[in-house]
Amino acid sequence: MSKIELLAPAGDLYRGKIALDFGADAIYLGGQAYSLRARASNFGMGEIKQIAEYAHKLNKKIYLVVNVLNQNGMLGGFSDYLKQIKQYSPDAFIVSDPFIINEIRKIDKKTEIHVSTQQSVSNSKAALFFERNQCQRIILSREVSYSELVDLIKNVDKKIEIETFIHGAVCIACSGRCALSNNFCLRDANIGGCAQSCRWEMKLFDEKNKVYSNKFTMSAKDMCLITKVNDLIKADVSSLKIEGRMKTEHYIATVVNAYRKVIDGSNKKMFINDIKNAANRETNLAWFDGMPGIDKMLYHEIPKQVNQNFAFTIKKRIKNDTYLVLTRNKIQLSDNYQVLSSINNKIVDIKLKKILDDNNEVNYVSAPMSEVTIVFNKNINLKENDIVRIIS
Repeated sequence: MSKIELLAPAGDLYRGKIALDFGADAIYLGGQAYSLRARASNFGMGEIKQIAEYAHKLNKKIYLVVNVLNQNGMLGGFSDYLKQIKQYSPDAFIVSDPFIINEIRKIDKKTEIHVSTQQSVSNSKAALFFERNQCQRIILSREVSYSELVDLIKNVDKKIEIETFIHGAVCIACSGRCALSNNFCLRDANIGGCAQSCRWEMKLFDEKNKVYSNKFTMSAKDMCLITKVNDLIKADVSSLKIEGRMKTEHYIATVVNAYRKVIDGSNKKMFINDIKNAANRETNLAWFDGMPGIDKMLYHEIPKQVNQNFAFTIKKRIKNDTYLVLTRNKIQLSDNYQVLSSINNKIVDIKLKKILDDNNEVNYVSAPMSEVTIVFNKNINLKENDIVRIIS
């Protein structure tokens, strides 16, 4: 059994570094073309170079997402785009369109190709088809149960790697093959423009044309498989994937850290609340136990109160107990705090001794995105981008 990979999303350079610092073995990211998260910040060419250098110094990997389903007008520019990207040595391309697979192999015979979940691969015959067509990994459709996954891995017999999602949004369509957004607002989900129409509040009418509900939604609850990590390791999955290129740095740090700890042997019960506090929507096991029922859908979603416990991020160390920070919510001396540190992935309870705003000592700072100096009540070794949250 080989070492399992923890793969995390990178919506931009900042969040990519956070994912790597907090325990991801690899990150996946999109450039500013041919990627299915058009509303994520994504990476310019210079930023791809920076994150590749950062990851490779840590002996970690980056996977470039080029997973659009191309329309005719998009075909002409891909070859030039690929030649630009290739100079930064991505460790793999994530692809769904056979045209792009062919173009990559014309130019690059060696870099791995990972077949995107957009291809909806859910059986071993399809996986082996892509293996015969020079691909090295399948990112499975989310609609695969654990028992089906075990059989699939057995049947491919290590000829191709298998990656599976463990956390994040679950599409009501078959792994993203959706036309709701196209029809409702002319934004094409399959070239990166999804408007998440399934999450809109809609009216339902009964057979007498009377309004049955004013708040019908048709999206699924999010996936959370932190309690099933050991099962997936036993199944010999190659990579465990976290969804969320549009999520915040607090979400990325919390979720990546939790899965890293559980993969490395920590008790999963210690991190279930962390995961819940980071989530914006209800979670469940999705397809893990088979076809989901009504209990795994958000047909009449009750909006979840966004958790406001993300206090600040570390900008730089001034001295042993003193740091310049960037606030993300109201902070005050009377609160109790918890540090989520990328140094050995430590979680430490702590209090504030002082808050200095423009060198003036204050009891609180209410404006988010303010740079202030804080003094902890004890010496603590933290680095840039470490996360501090309010616990009470």
